[in-house]
Amino acid sequence: MSSDLIIKEDPSQYPIPDEGLHNAVLVDAVDLGQLETPWGPKHKISLIFELQSKDEDGKPFIVGKRFTRSLNEKASLRKFLEKWRGAKYSPSELSEGVDLENFIGMSATLFIVHNDSSDTERTYANIESVIPYKSQKTGEIAYFELKPSGDYTRVKDREGYQKPEEYAETVNNGKAA
Repeated sequence: MSSDLIIKEDPSQYPIPDEGLHNAVLVDAVDLGQLETPWGPKHKISLIFELQSKDEDGKPFIVGKRFTRSLNEKASLRKFLEKWRGAKYSPSELSEGVDLENFIGMSATLFIVHNDSSDTERTYANIESVIPYKSQKTGEIAYFELKPSGDYTRVKDREGYQKPEEYAETVNNGKAA
């Protein structure tokens, strides 16, 4: 007897970019809200990049990296942004704050690595590091030379978008962090 309600995990592997350096454009900065972590609740954000390299269907690869929303001198987000812009933040810049919306459309060169997940038996492409994008025409840093394909829709513009606190509650199993 067969049932249409038997659901199995889809073992298919989604295409991932090759390991190594990839030119990319930041296409989204997503506020994920307060998420539970092994170290307690943390306010998280995600930076989403569209790579210039494409999959076998001709679509650009999309990769993202999550960070705790902090510009403390030891924070991963601050280190990442300083590497990307090629300069440390001044005390006055830090006191004014950093608007991640200003980074949307900014070019980058990402170092992508593959990591295997033992529990899902999948391989994931992760952003290991970032450096400023150098123009292939001039060899100079070109912050806004690369253009996105236009295929990516920002999370905040999608149908069914959940505000950060709503998304966090969903992820935290119905509990506010």
